[in-house]
Amino acid sequence: MKLPPLYSEYARYYDVIYGRYLRQRVPRLVDFAVEVFGREAEREVRDVLDIACGTGGPTVELARRGFNVVGVDVSPAMIEIARRRAAEAGVDVCFEVMDMRELRFEEEFDAVTCFFTSINYNVADEDLQRTLRGVLRALRGGGVFVADAPNPLASEQWLRGVPSVWRVDEEGISILVIDAVSMSNVSGLIDWNRTLLISEGGVLRMVADGHRLRAYTAGELKLHARIAGFRRARVYGDMRVTEEEPTSARRLFLVAVK
Repeated sequence: MKLPPLYSEYARYYDVIYGRYLRQRVPRLVDFAVEVFGREAEREVRDVLDIACGTGGPTVELARRGFNVVGVDVSPAMIEIARRRAAEAGVDVCFEVMDMRELRFEEEFDAVTCFFTSINYNVADEDLQRTLRGVLRALRGGGVFVADAPNPLASEQWLRGVPSVWRVDEEGISILVIDAVSMSNVSGLIDWNRTLLISEGGVLRMVADGHRLRAYTAGELKLHARIAGFRRARVYGDMRVTEEEPTSARRLFLVAVK
C-alpha cells in the first residue's frame, strides 16, 4: 500500500500541523470515549485497542487514564513517532504496524477505538466489512467499538469544492496548508488534495499530499456494523451522549457492541 506523504516520508510534520488539535481536542475525545465505555460496554473496560492510531495522540491519553492500550497503524513512520510520544509521556503502550483491515487479535480487548476520520479510509464496502469483522474478533463478549467520522449531511462545503487555506507556526517550522476537498453526492467518495508549503531552517519545500476517503451516513455506519455481526449499534453526534439521531451534527460517533 502506498501511503500519502504526510503519513510516510513527511510524518514528522503531522504533529506540527495538528498540534493544537491534538492538545485541545484529544482530552475531550477520550473523555467522551470513557463515558461511552461506561454507558455502552457490557463488561468492565480495561484493555483497549486503538486502530489507525497514527502518532498516538488518543492512544497515549488512554494509557494516561489507566487503560492497558495497544495501538496499531499501517504507517511505520507514524508508529515510530507514537512510540516516542509514549516514552516521553512515561506510559507503557504496545504499538504495532498493522493495517486495520487485517487485524490479528482474538477476543483480547474490552474496547476498540478508531479516531480522526480513520474509518473513512475504508473506501469500499468490503474494506469496511473486513475492518469491522476484525474489530469484532478482537473484542471480548460485551465489548464496545467507538469510531468517529464526518457527517456527510453537514459537509456541504465539500460538495461545493471550496478550498481552504490555513497556517501553523510551531517548533521553528512554518507550514501553509492548502486543502481542496471534493465529495461525490452519489458515491460518497472524497478526494482530499492537500498542498503543504513547509519553511524550516531557511529551506522552503512544497509537498503534494492526496487522500481518498469515503463518507458514510449514520444509517450506513449502523447498517455495516450490524452486517459485520455486532448485536447493537447506534450513532451519537458531536460527542453528545443522546438518544436523538444526529442529523445536524458535524461529527458522527459509531458505537457498536459485540
